[in-house]
Amino acid sequence: MLLQKNHLLRIITACGAFLFTTMFIAFNAYSASKKDPLSIWPKPEQGYKRVVIDLPVLHDEDNYKIELVPQKSMQVDCNRFMVSGTMETKPLTGWGYEYYVLSSIGPAASTRMACPGSTMQSKLIPVQTRMGFIRYNSKLPIVVYVPKDITMSYRVWSANPLQQGTEK
Repeated sequence: MLLQKNHLLRIITACGAFLFTTMFIAFNAYSASKKDPLSIWPKPEQGYKRVVIDLPVLHDEDNYKIELVPQKSMQVDCNRFMVSGTMETKPLTGWGYEYYVLSSIGPAASTRMACPGSTMQSKLIPVQTRMGFIRYNSKLPIVVYVPKDITMSYRVWSANPLQQGTEK
């Protein structure tokens, strides 16, 4: 009987220690994120900046998607200008979240129309990244790292209610 009590006491002590350790770790992570919610995200690398997009709460968020649109400021005339780039999705190790990095930007291309009397003007040109839509989630910020000379914009896309096809 004494052996069973000692064994039970060891189990209770081990469970208590495990529970205390788990609560301590969770509390420290929670308090760190309360001090600076962005402390879990990496600092921007040299020449980059971190852009944070906080989305408002919407009624049915499954009906919405986000399109990230990085833009480069350029001097343009009447021609159509295009810039391509690569947007990478990276995991936030240990948290299960993702963040995005505009890792490369190609040279600008344009049409070659004559622009008589046209003056050069500064314009934001979207960087085409071939990145798909991102799930709308107002509970987590969208964190994007872009070169310092890039403006980060986004679009919210929404779905119309489903329509039924007709059988013919």
